[in-house]
Amino acid sequence: MRSDSFAGVERYVSMVAPRLAARGCDVTVIGGDPAHMALRSDVVGWRPASTTWQVARELKRLGRLDIVHAHMTAAEIAAVITKPIHHARLVTTLHFAIPRGSGGRRVLLMPLGWLMDEQIAISEFVAATVHSNRVLLNGVETTEPGPSRRDRRVLVMQRLEEEKHTDVALRAWSVSGLRNFDWTLVIAGRGAQLSQLKQLAIDLNLSRSVEWAGFIDDPTQLLARSALLLAPAPAEPFGLTVVEAMARATPVIAANGGAHPETVGADGWLFPPGDAVACARLLDSIRHRDLKHYGAHLRSRQLELFDIEAHTDRLLKVYLDSAGSTC
Repeated sequence: MRSDSFAGVERYVSMVAPRLAARGCDVTVIGGDPAHMALRSDVVGWRPASTTWQVARELKRLGRLDIVHAHMTAAEIAAVITKPIHHARLVTTLHFAIPRGSGGRRVLLMPLGWLMDEQIAISEFVAATVHSNRVLLNGVETTEPGPSRRDRRVLVMQRLEEEKHTDVALRAWSVSGLRNFDWTLVIAGRGAQLSQLKQLAIDLNLSRSVEWAGFIDDPTQLLARSALLLAPAPAEPFGLTVVEAMARATPVIAANGGAHPETVGADGWLFPPGDAVACARLLDSIRHRDLKHYGAHLRSRQLELFDIEAHTDRLLKVYLDSAGSTC
């Protein structure tokens, strides 16, 4: 990864890398925020890389390899230009439901897909958008469900960027009557829209019922103790936080778009993307619904479809199929 941050992609790699090592692979991770890459140093090597050149430099230093697994376009470029040195089979994970690059760069970057030996989409939604024929659904750690008695909190946990539609959550909260029953909307995350969203909360007279939690290093307890997770993004490529909530039997309300129907299922509590009024109706309905039953259903779905151990087994099979006798 060309990265010095710790968001969804980096969190995913930090979960999978030690598990690949436990299955007998010699694993080195390149990229990610050193303060948050929770990798076990005894089984997984880690090297910083915040530029494409640094990714390429570290690949050159590693020498001959069996597999280079690139995450995002910049890492793909580094993997391709260093192939004469590492001679590895190239695997890439497509994390976004958009073509590589933007504008005129898309034409220049188009050959990257042809140069990959394997292209993995993280959801059917992404696969349909970027025309990948291999889907490998992400997984999360299976954990104990949260307590039966939860805080009266509706949690929004995501990057505060335009495509995530956090403003829809605030507008829905302004229409919902939950705040009149001592419920709180907790918004956890950071991003370019933070100041704008805080002003919107003031304009909607929500200051007393909205809590700004900032970036959460370890969301385990917040996810487990919240009564509900609200995921308003209309085109979420996968939704790792949604599946982490499911693992804790935390009920989820989500926009009916992107990969949300794949994660919570077609019978999940979904609202039309961007429709704050419909979202507010769902929020209000939770006072008369069986949250515990819905949360248990989502947890069963996570155990069946989104377990990190099963995901790692499937990923290792992709590696072995690609590398053949060399691995």
